[in-house]
Amino acid sequence: MKEFLQSLSKGDFTTALTLFAAVAVRILFAIFLWWLGRKVIRKILSLIERGLAARQEKGMDAGLAKFLVSLCKVVMYTILFVMLFELLGLPITSVATIIGSAGLAIGLALQGSLSNFAGGVLILLTKPFVVGDYIVASGMEGTVREIGICYTRLLTPDNRTVILPNGGLANTNLINVSAQPERRVDIIVPIAYEDDIRGVREMLLAVADGNDKILPERPKEVYVKEFGESSVNMVFRVWVKKEDYWPVYFGLMEEIKYAMTERGFTIPFQQIDIHMDKTP
Repeated sequence: MKEFLQSLSKGDFTTALTLFAAVAVRILFAIFLWWLGRKVIRKILSLIERGLAARQEKGMDAGLAKFLVSLCKVVMYTILFVMLFELLGLPITSVATIIGSAGLAIGLALQGSLSNFAGGVLILLTKPFVVGDYIVASGMEGTVREIGICYTRLLTPDNRTVILPNGGLANTNLINVSAQPERRVDIIVPIAYEDDIRGVREMLLAVADGNDKILPERPKEVYVKEFGESSVNMVFRVWVKKEDYWPVYFGLMEEIKYAMTERGFTIPFQQIDIHMDKTP
């Protein structure tokens, strides 16, 4: 372009026309390369997605697959842009310097987003949870629906979508409820001080034996947990498959209430006894 302008200033139109033709040819080739490169990149990404889909059927995490596709896309488009710059005769070092400076400025402005990006990479590599797990973190809980590069999406039991930034999620304490195939159900059963503890234990074990979702090979436990202000608090523990936790929990609460009523046991409530002094 510099030589073209110099030729025009000197009145050398023949050289200027030749240089213009050369530039025009480069521009046309660049347009063709951009069109062809995009088609090739889309084809390659399609093949990568098919390969990763097959790997997902064998147990590969869906979030990691999406991250790999995005990473491949960024790398291939970067290579394409470098080829276009070379074809157009643009100085790569100057472009790289400009991009680096812009990247630094953007990085300082988007520190939180970069932190989320780093957290997303860390989560995908270390896998503290995967798509489909039920987790409790940052005061929220739900089933993991998507692990993105910057954000993780949860679906709560009441069908709300919660979006958590990966930066905080990778650096906080979290509970992966679904990590193990089995879970223990703990229920506190308050009884009156007058009730027979052995009879209550027998009743609770009978309730457990009548529930076919409770794992029979696992122990069923009933203990006195504490002496409360108005009740003796029993702890009732059984084991279930993780997907049966809530159905069993709510089902046992109802069955225990019916069983206590039928056997004459009392579910106490907090009360205050007031003694009046009748002395005149």
